[in-house]
Amino acid sequence: MSCKGHHPERMCVVCRERFPKEELTRFVPPEETNEPDFRPVPDPAMTRPGRGYYVCDQARCRERFPKMIAGLMKKRAR
Repeated sequence: MSCKGHHPERMCVVCRERFPKEELTRFVPPEETNEPDFRPVPDPAMTRPGRGYYVCDQARCRERFPKMIAGLMKKRAR
């Protein structure tokens, strides 16, 4: 069965609004990191493995995301 009209949605980790997945930028952990406080890197193709962080194109979300990373990382480590 195919869902021709289905478009996956994701939530911006900053504003918590839902958007079509293709309208967001996905950030993932760097490929090789053993550091506990790494900085996520963009994944423009949205194909890298692992859980990603999605951020919308609103200027305030882009500005706040780098400041939120530490808190997001702590939540995922639990």
